Amino acid sequence: MAIASAYSPDMRAGGASIIRWGLLTGLYFAGTVVASLYLRTPQDITLFWPCAGIGYALVLRYGTRAAAVIPVGILLMHLLLVPVPPLFLPFSVGSNLFGALAAGAYVRRRHPQPLRLVSADGLLLLRGGLLLAIVSTTIGSAGLVVAGIVPFHEIGDAVPLWFLGDLLGVTSTTPGLMLLFAQYDGESAPARPRAGYSRAEHAAWVLALGISLSLLFLTGRAGSPYALGLVSLPLAALMWSAVRFSPLWTTIATFATVVFLSLTTGLGLGSFIRPPSATDASLLMLLLCVISVLPLLLSASDHEKRLASAALYRRATRDPVTGLLNRTAFAERARQRLAASDGPLALLHLDLDQFKLVNTSGGHAAGDELLRNIAGLVQAEAGANALVARVGGDEFALLADAGQDAATESARRLISGIEALRPAWNGNMLAITTSIGIVPSRPPHDDLDTLLSLAAAACAAAKEHGGGRFRIALPDSDETRLRTAGMRSAMRVRAAIEERRFVPYCQSIVPLHARHDHGRHFEVLLRMVEADGSLLPPAEFIAAAERYQLGPRLDRHVVDLVLDWMEQHPEATDGIGMCCINLGGGTLVDDEFRDALHARLHRGYFPPNRLCFEITETSVARDRARAQRFIGRMRELGCRFALDDFGTGFCSFSYLRDLDVDFLKIDGSFVRDMDASPLAGAVVRSITDIAHVLDKRAIAEHVEDMRQHEALARIGVDYVQGYAIDRPVPIDDYFAPVGPRSTASVAAASLSRP
Repeated sequence: MAIASAYSPDMRAGGASIIRWGLLTGLYFAGTVVASLYLRTPQDITLFWPCAGIGYALVLRYGTRAAAVIPVGILLMHLLLVPVPPLFLPFSVGSNLFGALAAGAYVRRRHPQPLRLVSADGLLLLRGGLLLAIVSTTIGSAGLVVAGIVPFHEIGDAVPLWFLGDLLGVTSTTPGLMLLFAQYDGESAPARPRAGYSRAEHAAWVLALGISLSLLFLTGRAGSPYALGLVSLPLAALMWSAVRFSPLWTTIATFATVVFLSLTTGLGLGSFIRPPSATDASLLMLLLCVISVLPLLLSASDHEKRLASAALYRRATRDPVTGLLNRTAFAERARQRLAASDGPLALLHLDLDQFKLVNTSGGHAAGDELLRNIAGLVQAEAGANALVARVGGDEFALLADAGQDAATESARRLISGIEALRPAWNGNMLAITTSIGIVPSRPPHDDLDTLLSLAAAACAAAKEHGGGRFRIALPDSDETRLRTAGMRSAMRVRAAIEERRFVPYCQSIVPLHARHDHGRHFEVLLRMVEADGSLLPPAEFIAAAERYQLGPRLDRHVVDLVLDWMEQHPEATDGIGMCCINLGGGTLVDDEFRDALHARLHRGYFPPNRLCFEITETSVARDRARAQRFIGRMRELGCRFALDDFGTGFCSFSYLRDLDVDFLKIDGSFVRDMDASPLAGAVVRSITDIAHVLDKRAIAEHVEDMRQHEALARIGVDYVQGYAIDRPVPIDDYFAPVGPRSTASVAAASLSRP
C-alpha cells in the first residue's frame, strides 16, 4: 500500500475553501452511509468502516484542521442514519477523531517529507493505520460498554470486529483518496515509467474482473460451500492491474472489489451465509484486509522497481551536471535522426573558451553552476525538437532541423547569450565566451562521426582565431580537409605513443675544429612507424602533435626511449660527448613535464651533463619566464641547451643575452642559400660572431655539400650537421660496431674529400 502526495495543509480561504470543506464533509458522510448498509440492529458493529480511511487521508493530506470534518460526519450519521444512546456520542466521535489524529502524527513524525509510491512508505502508512485502529477500538469499545450497547462480558467479540473494520477501511480507502486528493489539488499523478497499455487490454481487464466477481456471486447463490475459493479470481485481476495499470486505477478497483465482497459475504447476499459468529466475521474481514493490501503493495513495489530502472536509464543517458544528453545517448539518437531525416540538418559544436580558469579560480562547483546556466541557454535556443548534449568537460553538441543560414543565426545568438551570461557565485560574477563549429548537412546525410569531426575541426579553428566566434565547416573545402587531416594525424600520434611505434634515429654533429672534439656528438631525430611498417618523418606528425597538445606527451616518450636505450647499452654510450634531443614549445612551459624529467634524470644512470635539449626561439618567446625556469632546473643536473632554428624568429637578439643556452643552431635555410644569397652568408657570419661574443658555440645544420662545409669552416662555425656528414640512421645502427666513427674522424674524412 502506498501513496504519492504530500500532507501539507492547503485549505484556501474564500468560496473555494467552503466548497472544499463541504465536499470533504459529504465524502465522509458518504462513508458512513456505506458502513450503515452492514448494520441490521443498533447493536451491530459494521464489518467495513471506510470512514477510518477517509479521516486518515484527510489528516495526512490537509493537516489536523481537516479533522474537523470527522465529528460533523459522525453526528450527521447518528442523527440521520444510525441512532445511538446520547452517552455513546462522545465515544463515537472521539474514537474516529483521535484515531485519525494519532495515526497522522505518527506518520508525520517518521516521514516529514511527502510520501512516495514505494513499498517503504506504504508500510509506514499501514503501521499508521494499525495505530488508528488500536486507538479507535480502545475508545469505541469503552463507549459500547459505558453506553450499555454491548455487555461487558461480550466486549471480547466486539473488539476484533471494530479493529478489523477500521483496518479494512484504511487499507481499501486511504491510498486511493490520497491519489485523488493530489489530482484534485492540481498535482500530477505519480510517474510510472512503463510501456503504454492498449484500450483492448484495459477492456479485457474490466471484463475479466466482472466475470470473476460474477462467478463468485453465482457460485455462492448456488449454495456451494466453497464459493469463497473463487476469491482468487478477482485477486488475480487486481494483481494484473497492479503491474499494468496506474496506481489510482488499482486503488479504485481494489475498493470496489472489497465493497462487493464484503456486502455479498458479510450481509449474506446471493445465498451467502452471514457470518454466524464474531470469529467467523473476523476471519472474513481479515481475508478482505489481505485482498485490499496485496494489490497495493505489488503496485508500489512494481512502481519502485520501474522508477529505479528509469533512474538507471537516466543516469546512463543524461549528463549528471546539466541534465542534457550525454555523448553516448546523443550519438545514438543523432544517428537515428540523420538516417530518418529528409531535410536539412545542422550540427553545432560548442567549446567554452578558457573554462579551466573558472574551475581554477572559483572551484569545480562554480564551473558546474556555469555549465548548468549555459546548458539551459543552449536548450532554450535549440528548441524542443533539437538534440542537445554535453559531449565533454566544457563541450556541447546540438543537432537541429535547420539550414546553414538558420544555424548561423543560432550560433550568433548563442555566442552573444553566453558572453552576456553572468551568473552570480559567492559574490562574484562568472563570465566566459564560447567557440562554435557549424556543419550544415543535406540529404543524404554523412555519418555522424564525419560530421562531428568536421564540427570539432571548425570549432578548433574558431578557438585558434581568438575564440568567441564561429566557423562553418564545409566538407569539400581545402581548409576543412587540411584540419581534418591534422586531427587524424594527431590521433595516429596518440596511438603510436600507446603502441610504442616511435623509433629514435641519430645524426652526427661534428666539430670543424679539433679543440671541440670531445666525444661523439649527435642529434636524436624521430620516426613514426605506421601500421603497414612504413616510416613517417617528423614533418608529417610533429606539427599536428603540437597543435592538439600532444607535444609534452610525445617528448616525454622520446626522452624515455633514448634514456632507456642508453642505460641498456652502457658499452655503446661511453664515448658520447653530447646527445641532443628536441623539445617542443608546449613542453617547455609544461611544469609537470619539467618535474617528471628532473625526476627521471635524477634516478637514471645516463649522465645528464651529456644531454643537450634543443629548443626553438619561438617556444621561448611564448613564455620566457617559464622557459628560463625550465632551463635553470635542468642545468642544476648539468644538462646543456641549444637554441634551434636561430635567426628565423623575432626579437632573438633582444633576449639572447639573458637566455642561458650553450649553442646557437643556425637555421638550415640560411646555410642552403649561402652560395646564392650574400644576405644568407651575412646572417650566418653574424650569428657565428654573436655566439662567440656571448661565449657560445654555433652549429650549422642542413649542410649538404663540401662547398658549404668549407665555407662554414672559413666563417668560424664550430659544428656542422647534415647530409654532407651522414644521414640519420636508427639508434641501433648508429652505435653498431660498423657504424660511424668518432666525430673527429668523421670531420677529418669530410675535410679530406676532393
